Amino acid sequence: MSVKTKLARKAVKTTAKQTARGTASKLARKPFRSVTLLALGAILGGIGGWLIGRSCGGEGQAEPLAGSSGPTGLVTNADNSTEQSSETGAAP
Repeated sequence: MSVKTKLARKAVKTTAKQTARGTASKLARKPFRSVTLLALGAILGGIGGWLIGRSCGGEGQAEPLAGSSGPTGLVTNADNSTEQSSETGAAP
């Protein structure tokens, strides 16, 4: 393992430990404030995600892919039917 890799892993480990200790300390000192900020962050994150989803075309149904095996809109004349075939599918 190279020296850079060892230093990078040590930095990540140290940062994670300090973050965990700091969060635990703040929760112990001011639990109401910590819970309030966490809830506020979750709410704002949810609203932001919802807005991004809407702006990226999250509304409505997805368009069918070309070449899919869906209805073609062409009605053919069956043996027991009295209707004539129509390209639009509407009865004459």
